[in-house]
Amino acid sequence: PPLLPPFWRDIGPALPPGAGTWTTRSIAYFKGNDTTPSLLVLAAWAAAGTAVTLLAATVRGKDPGQTPTAGP
Repeated sequence: PPLLPPFWRDIGPALPPGAGTWTTRSIAYFKGNDTTPSLLVLAAWAAAGTAVTLLAATVRGKDPGQTPTAGP
């Protein structure tokens, strides 16, 4: 992080690659200390991705122009 521009240095830990790198380094070198914040970031991104996927599936399933398909 010290070599990154200020903008990316500030938001990097809140993005999945930054949080994943921090977690991996903490587990590999520091016996898993200080992994909670980065694991919470990863969990939040996973929950947001799941919510967006479910919302998209719900919206797509309610298309009024959708024709039913015949079963076997």
